[in-house]
Amino acid sequence: MSTPAPRFTLDLAAQATYRAPTLQQPSNLQKVFSSGKIVIGNCLSYPSRHVAKTVAVTGADWCWIDAEHVAWSPTELIECIQVIIHESGGKMIPGWWHYRRASVSANQKNQLSAWCLDAGAGGIIVPHLETVEEMKEVIAACRFSPIGHRSFPPFTFLPGVTDKTPENETVFSLANKHVAIIPQIESRLGIKNLEAIMQLEEISAFMIGVGDLRLDMRLPAGMSGDEPEFVAALEKATKVSKERNIPLLGLAIGDEMMKARIDQGFRILAVCMDLYELGYGMMRSVSGARATAEAHMQARHIGVNGQAKQEK
Repeated sequence: MSTPAPRFTLDLAAQATYRAPTLQQPSNLQKVFSSGKIVIGNCLSYPSRHVAKTVAVTGADWCWIDAEHVAWSPTELIECIQVIIHESGGKMIPGWWHYRRASVSANQKNQLSAWCLDAGAGGIIVPHLETVEEMKEVIAACRFSPIGHRSFPPFTFLPGVTDKTPENETVFSLANKHVAIIPQIESRLGIKNLEAIMQLEEISAFMIGVGDLRLDMRLPAGMSGDEPEFVAALEKATKVSKERNIPLLGLAIGDEMMKARIDQGFRILAVCMDLYELGYGMMRSVSGARATAEAHMQARHIGVNGQAKQEK
């Protein structure tokens, strides 16, 4: 009897096993990321509950909500987190991409982090992370005591109803075990400090922001390249990922980029974005429909005998 081939991606049937005890709590994204499987995610950029409802049923393991490059209101962001959780039955785990604008105070950032995590977000991606000190601040804001100083959320749970947990656990200890913290490294300084940053125990995965990294290196914009400094940065990321057993997260748009990312050691992949799927998908459909209609009408016009005829 032949041995069945191993499965390398997360089985859709296994998604529910990572669900929290109630849908008001964050599902276990840390466990998903540490499963050793290739984890497939999508991206929500439209600040729209309606789009979130559609994204939630597409079967991805996790959803990355981009709040860095898109203008979300706190209410829209929190509602879309909850829509994804409830529409997917807790199977798709929403994580959100923190913004780090210089004009926003640390207190405002931490407040928005708390709102999103209290809404049930399973993780947080922090862009432009460059130093150990910055990483420690993020960890402290996203972990309850005794690890950090995330604030007690009195208006999040109905005691005895939505705060159910396994024996010897609380909503606070469970959140500390479930919520993934993901620094995004996208500068020369971040690459330089990578080993030191990855020594911190609370990091669940890390992302290489290749687009911004290339810009910081004064290289042409893009998602890939063969320039020595850029290649060396990715090789360093792969090496640190293996040494620390911390999975790498990255964009993988299209088959060829996905294969390249897997070969580079990436195991958490964001493979599609709502903007591009909607835009390019509709463009393909419109273009295909136009070609089909034109070919069909040309055939009718020529007729079976090859003679042009007047269409009635």
